Amino acid sequence: ASEGSRIGSLTPARALSCPGGHLNGPPVSSPLPGGFSRFQAECPHLCETSLDRRGSPSMAPLPSPVVGLGGLCLGSDCSDADSEPDRDAMSCGLDSEGATPPPAGLLPSFPVQILPNLYLGSARDSANVESLAKLGIRYILNVTPNLPNLFEKNGDFHYKQIPISDHWSQNLSQFFPEAIAFIDEALSQNYGVLVHCLAGVSRSVTVTVAYLMQKLHLSLNDAYDLVKRKKSNISPNFSFMGQLLDFERSLQLEERRAQERGSGGQESAASDPPSFFTTPTSDGVFELDAT
Repeated sequence: ASEGSRIGSLTPARALSCPGGHLNGPPVSSPLPGGFSRFQAECPHLCETSLDRRGSPSMAPLPSPVVGLGGLCLGSDCSDADSEPDRDAMSCGLDSEGATPPPAGLLPSFPVQILPNLYLGSARDSANVESLAKLGIRYILNVTPNLPNLFEKNGDFHYKQIPISDHWSQNLSQFFPEAIAFIDEALSQNYGVLVHCLAGVSRSVTVTVAYLMQKLHLSLNDAYDLVKRKKSNISPNFSFMGQLLDFERSLQLEERRAQERGSGGQESAASDPPSFFTTPTSDGVFELDAT
């Protein structure tokens, strides 16, 4: 695909700013007015097809219900999220069971080290006890609803499971605080911690980026780029990117308030710019985040 056709080639802010690309609680049956054809017409640089991936520049790309924003699904032909456990088919991303995996040579053979003792990987990595021992990993953060914690009973590993599917309706951001605390607990004891989902490209990446944003005081773009440099095949789904953008805004607000308290000044009365992204409620319905 051409440069900029995937979210991995763009800054997250640019990828999320395309006309019609934001989520304002559209009906499930029509997630984007005008469908893929309109999106492709307005943002051709963000779209790719199977022909693009095979490197056939001489043939015109054909419309497809799936575009290259890290597996963002804009079509209406995805199945019910509850139809198969952890299939996550509605995300139409690489982090879904049943999706065609990348060639083995494109995948890291071991978990990827993001920071000292912080590793990002897949379900396959979480099942490799020899690799876990070699890397000193004793904490495992499982960001899936039902993949097993394989070594939980032997007492050598500490597990935390976040029951989230790779789907636009899932509110992963509600688990950011406990996920960050779990990672901190491991690092404070000088143990390695593995953050994994199914394929290691969407859910676990989202949690890892959130950790970097909060603990290293990085912007979303900088945290995403840091992870991207370590692991090139990352591809969070579109909703999770929106949640990270909202998380960035909340961190910035907290930082401003802390600075104002420290300086003895008054909190600014200026309002934040409106958010174009939403956070799912407990009922799976999107609501516009308050500004």
